[in-house]
Amino acid sequence: MDGTGWWRREAETPSPNRRSSYASMRGPMAFRYLRFTRHDCPFFMDGVALIWLSANRATRFRKEMAVVSLCAYLKRPVAAALFVLSGLLPAAAAPSQAPTAAPPVPVELPAGTYDARGTALSALVYVPDAARARGKAPLLVLLHGCEQDAWTFFEDSGWKDMADAHGFVALMPAQKHNLLSMVGTGGFGRYGNPLGCFNFADRLNSPLKGFIPREAAAIASMVGAVVSGKGLGADGPAVDAERVSVTGLSAGAGMAATLLADYPQLFAGGALFAGVPALCAQSMQSAASLCGISVMRSCGEVKARSGGYDSREWAKAIQGARHPAGRPRVLIVQGTADCTVDPQNALYLTNQWTAFHGLKADSPVVIGQEPSWPERAVRQGYAPAGANAPWVETVLLKDVGHVMPIDTGNPQRPCGRVRASDKKTYIEDVGFCGAALAAGFLQLEP
Repeated sequence: MDGTGWWRREAETPSPNRRSSYASMRGPMAFRYLRFTRHDCPFFMDGVALIWLSANRATRFRKEMAVVSLCAYLKRPVAAALFVLSGLLPAAAAPSQAPTAAPPVPVELPAGTYDARGTALSALVYVPDAARARGKAPLLVLLHGCEQDAWTFFEDSGWKDMADAHGFVALMPAQKHNLLSMVGTGGFGRYGNPLGCFNFADRLNSPLKGFIPREAAAIASMVGAVVSGKGLGADGPAVDAERVSVTGLSAGAGMAATLLADYPQLFAGGALFAGVPALCAQSMQSAASLCGISVMRSCGEVKARSGGYDSREWAKAIQGARHPAGRPRVLIVQGTADCTVDPQNALYLTNQWTAFHGLKADSPVVIGQEPSWPERAVRQGYAPAGANAPWVETVLLKDVGHVMPIDTGNPQRPCGRVRASDKKTYIEDVGFCGAALAAGFLQLEP
């Protein structure tokens, strides 16, 4: 049987005793329409089909559909539209498809624009269209957790949705995953981190005694570069140096707390999700036992810590830093079912930052329950008399684990996404948007 004869019989008069290759296919419905368009194709397509079929009969179905669909695409507008919708031809090729503006994409902050301090850090900058429209935009520094990457965390955590909606610039420092960093003579910070964590405890002392950790210094230098216009593009907005904030999850929150303590004049505020106090340890090797990280034998059963700072010492550790009154404002968010970071750290962080601002940690202003998530998010604020907003705020999320909380159920206010293929994203849809809460606290909204 020659290829041409078989093709015409199959396309025009399918046998009732033999299932057509097209009828038995599992592809898009567009192919079922294309099945009946073959007889309208020009004769040279038969020759193409015959050559392809004789080359490899095992893949005949794919070759048939390539020839038929190409013919139908050229000859039939309806088939063309269906085929474009099926994703097998680019939408730009459809005659009726109007060109659309490309969405903004992140760009890498040029290495020569900041002082990396010998670290393995890099950074991405994201400028949403809404930020360009503002003219002078706030800047948010976003710090991912362990086993995460900067851009995926930005997209999944809800922060990209917030940036697109409110128009602030995002700076995303990124840690290098490197197992060899465990044995490097320069320590974790110089070669990255075996789990991709920020080395928030990579320090010998507080900056008040003359030592600034490498990675914190590198991130501060990145902030200076972006504030000066680097990485924003020729048509990028100006960055408001008075509205720079930092946020992070887990180890990223540990680094955020370090940055707030070391550079209070640089940051207007910070949001710490499942974080630990600044200066809770002097090396990453001791951070687990001293900072309340991975210290639980089972969820709810806390193992005693092996020395280190207590709550009062943590509070005193950062009190000497010079800072403007009311800066930085600090939001502390902690899940009560966290089995990775001891939930008690929320209390230690509260004590640390209320002491930093000269406030009493035992006299909170009860803000109440979070309206968008009643009965599960309890908020307490701390502020001096006459302040119009809390300087320190603590939010406890009942029954939430070691995750960044998102809410994918509100199409009017999108907040993050859950990747079904990933096992350790530390992102969970709990019906509450942590990024939206933090964006409001940090005053990133227009």
